[in-house]
Amino acid sequence: MRWEYLVPKDFKKAVKETGLCIVPTGSLERHGEHLPFGCDMIISHTIACKAAEIEPAVVFPPYFMMQVHEAACFTGTVNFPQAFAIEAFGLLLKSIASNGFKKILVVNGHGGNAHMLDYFAMSRLDEPTDYILYYTNIGEGLTSEERARINSLWETDILGHACEMETSLFMACCPGKVKLEYVPRKTVKPLRRFKHLWEHGVHNALWWYADYPENVVGNASYASEEKGRVVLDIYVAALARAIKAVKDDKEAPRLQAEFIQRVRNKGAEE
Repeated sequence: MRWEYLVPKDFKKAVKETGLCIVPTGSLERHGEHLPFGCDMIISHTIACKAAEIEPAVVFPPYFMMQVHEAACFTGTVNFPQAFAIEAFGLLLKSIASNGFKKILVVNGHGGNAHMLDYFAMSRLDEPTDYILYYTNIGEGLTSEERARINSLWETDILGHACEMETSLFMACCPGKVKLEYVPRKTVKPLRRFKHLWEHGVHNALWWYADYPENVVGNASYASEEKGRVVLDIYVAALARAIKAVKDDKEAPRLQAEFIQRVRNKGAEE
């Protein structure tokens, strides 16, 4: 059920029956010359909507005000100061919860958001919330058979950003919007310009740019909508299982209540 398509009566019914809102997240950033800027959020939103048809939940419109510092140098990228992005996301979830949702599941489609979501979720423990936050990335929770089926599709060895896999998946999610004629025929391999640091366990914020200065990985010329449909179906099934697990979960609410109570009582006399 898509939030923006619901009318008040049906919305209230959906909140009561499911108790769960799914928030698909992505980015607005360069995905080579062949993929639209909104690739990540379109993919996560499509997967979320299809999964919610299997395991009912309310799906929020795709959200992109997250983290994409690593691509801030490219035309078409929209990035935000991190303090603002975290505050805005927190306020969004608070507003979603105010409509009666007790659980919120973030379904992320942009790799760079994973770091932000880890920190954001942990920081929610600083203050009580009247909802339980869960988060996952597209393609998580696959069975070994599903993963093997996906891996058998690819004709290229290097996968990552705007690659054969992501391009195929987007073609299945949004047919007719990919410009394969713009894809270079040469495979993009990591430059390893920070190899001298990694060997010593040293990290730097430009690690992604050091490997992929054009924000592209591999060779998308091998992509096809047919391959993408296989991945899409598998990702949808996996997310539907995750949605059910979240809806059935009773332990996170119990532990959150316990943790918050212990925080409040910290330092008090036994």
